[in-house]
Amino acid sequence: MTMKLDTLIRSFLIAGLISLIALLLESAYYGLQNEVYSITTPFFSSVINSPLNMAVLGIIFVSTFVIVLNSLGKKERA
Repeated sequence: MTMKLDTLIRSFLIAGLISLIALLLESAYYGLQNEVYSITTPFFSSVINSPLNMAVLGIIFVSTFVIVLNSLGKKERA
């Protein structure tokens, strides 16, 4: 079972985009909750930069990467 480089790159990019969407949704949620009207202020919030939050985003990235890699690998073999 050899994975092609383009499959790995596509999986990495898709996982990165989904993680970015999760980060944007979370920052929008905390920005609306704190009634902050600046776009960049939620990114500097201590809640978003907490180690637990970074761990959750890491889990989202890794799990998405594995799921997409398996899906693309199955399509490639078929």
